[in-house]
Amino acid sequence: MTATVAPPQRPAACAVLRTREAMLRLTHPVEARISPDGRTVAVTAAGPERTGLVLAPVPEHLCGATTAGPGRDEPRRGLPDDSDGAARHSPRWLPDSRTLLHVVEPAGAGHPVLAALDIRTGDVRTVAVAPGAVEELLVSDDGLRALLLCAEDGAERDGMNLGLPVRLGESPSPERFAAGRGRRSVWTVDLADGTLRAAGPAGPTVWNVAWRGGDTAVATVSDDPLPAGYYDARFVALDLAARTARTLYTPDGQLAAPAISADGRFAAVCEGISIVAGRPVLVDLTTGDTRTCADVEDATWLRFDDSAAPGTLWYAGWDGTGSRVGRAGTRLWSDAVTLLGVGFQPTLSLDAPGGLAATVLDAPGRAPEAVVAPTEGPDAWNWTPVTSLNADAPAWPTRTTEAVWHSADGRQIHGLLLHPTDSTAPSGNTAPSGNTAPDAAPADATAPTDAAAHVAPVPRPLAVLVHGGPAWLWSSSYAPGEVLGLAPALAAAGYLVLLPNPRGSTGRGREYARAVVGDVGGGDLDDVLSGVRHLVGLGLADPARTAVLGHSYGGHLAALAAARTDVFAAAVVASAPTDWLSFTHTSNIGGGYDRTYRIGDPAAGPAGLLPRSAVFARGGSGTPTLLVHGAEDRVTPVGQAHELHRSLLRAGRAPSELLVYPGEGHEFTDPGHLLDVAARVEAWLHTHLDPAAAARPAACGSLPAATPVGRSPAAQPGAASPAVPEDDFPRSHSGTATPAEEHR
Repeated sequence: MTATVAPPQRPAACAVLRTREAMLRLTHPVEARISPDGRTVAVTAAGPERTGLVLAPVPEHLCGATTAGPGRDEPRRGLPDDSDGAARHSPRWLPDSRTLLHVVEPAGAGHPVLAALDIRTGDVRTVAVAPGAVEELLVSDDGLRALLLCAEDGAERDGMNLGLPVRLGESPSPERFAAGRGRRSVWTVDLADGTLRAAGPAGPTVWNVAWRGGDTAVATVSDDPLPAGYYDARFVALDLAARTARTLYTPDGQLAAPAISADGRFAAVCEGISIVAGRPVLVDLTTGDTRTCADVEDATWLRFDDSAAPGTLWYAGWDGTGSRVGRAGTRLWSDAVTLLGVGFQPTLSLDAPGGLAATVLDAPGRAPEAVVAPTEGPDAWNWTPVTSLNADAPAWPTRTTEAVWHSADGRQIHGLLLHPTDSTAPSGNTAPSGNTAPDAAPADATAPTDAAAHVAPVPRPLAVLVHGGPAWLWSSSYAPGEVLGLAPALAAAGYLVLLPNPRGSTGRGREYARAVVGDVGGGDLDDVLSGVRHLVGLGLADPARTAVLGHSYGGHLAALAAARTDVFAAAVVASAPTDWLSFTHTSNIGGGYDRTYRIGDPAAGPAGLLPRSAVFARGGSGTPTLLVHGAEDRVTPVGQAHELHRSLLRAGRAPSELLVYPGEGHEFTDPGHLLDVAARVEAWLHTHLDPAAAARPAACGSLPAATPVGRSPAAQPGAASPAVPEDDFPRSHSGTATPAEEHR
């Protein structure tokens, strides 16, 4: 731990730190992969001590319906000794359902290793040393070869991956920047002898890849190796033998989640914007014909159903603040819960027959665990937990509901509300989270319900937390991690916490996500402000005790709100772009991100970026603003924070303070820093939101345990993690998501 937090003296401060400490003790299942025979789920688990693998048996009543053959009761020894401190991730099964490929990253400097585990004997064999940081691992259908997507030492990473460069050894001195450095490329590995071969084209950088074996893969590629190049990526077919690329599709937006059919005839990719959740694009590799699946929105994972008609796709994706699963354009399941895989997006893993699905499920009141469900029959999509990584997770003193309101232009906006549990009944502004009806519409959030109409609400201090992206979202989850993980902590301290999904967010289709293009800081900011007006009008929020907090693009909106309006008594701006002109020249996504969102007036040239920049925003009388930034951030370089801080000091209208944390990137991972910033944010809000009229925070003391895990996420909350030292919390690494804090 690199920062010391003084013991809290006030109940609200105690509640914030106690809740953040409990969040840091969680173990986060990053992805779940079911074996081809449907009997075992391999899980990457990122916990307070290390990132490792867990093997979980599938209950016999589930796998017995879809699998057959000998060996059902053969022992599974689990994993080898992990006392070496290495991180293990990216489990991939071979067709024998006995051999588990995975990536091992050494505790110190060095290249990752591709290893094979025999789950019956516990023996581990080193297959090959990877030529770079492994960002994807694929296995051929016949189990004879693997494909690695590797990033070179020094390759830049975007905000989804901390905004820190790849480091396979000590940081170079000097660090060298030159055109073409930092590529991502594909390599094939012969699993019998470990022979490693470069397989991709020599020029472009590869961002995502799909492959089932043979010499054909499909990928998203760009000529610029910087993350800025991702915004110009095109969909290509790779000839791995000839090391060439043939363009299949040039998108209007951005691409992710490629897939290829077993026979190599069809390919698919999701087209969206920025952090991609979008519509599948289907490509016939023989004819070159393309078709957009307009009946599917916000898909984040694709897989061909090779047992169905040619070109039939499975998909998973977002659905409002929840998740959905479908096939061939038909929605099969949806709920107000979050399904997770690598990249924090809804993802599934299917057994060989396609009769069982595995994923990670995270829901309000229920800490994340790996789950499985049949895909057909009377119990279809009834998720059963197979891990208990978080069996002792606390029950937060809060409850989560859905909020719905209308912006000034009449657009309906959705979000989540976190209520302290001692609050009075809401007067109709929310609908309970967790509706299991696939097509259920949220309650109209304008009129009081009969049961609550006669109850006078108690206005509370309001904290509005704005997510980044903007093509991201607040989803229904146990411990929302965006904006430094402060949402559960502030709710536990007595704040009403609004988590808005303004226009530009994911989960409500292409038009909604693209509505911010050309209008950043315009309609989306009013969506946030109208949410505040809505809660104040209902008597739930105290207008004199309202704060706005945001991270990344959400920090940009928070900074604009603080400068342009007098709505908020305090603001917290974390890792935010504040000057779009300097951003385009210094950010590793500059020139791609700003072009995608059409920030500024192109006809005005560089000067067109200034009116949208927080450093030049005016209109309000001044809002006390706390800025928080990582010193090593390459996505929104720390100079962005210095610019805004100095502009606020020179304006002299309200207090400003800047906190720069060493070693941190676009997201924070050090537990000491996370606790320190939580304490400082709480103190900033206490100082500027009239502490004399403070809310009734939860008393200091231990948090109760959550409800045990049940089969239905909508009906049974629960789950948790063993207590472990908070100062041994792992940082993220290539191929593995960082625990709860890490989002845009």
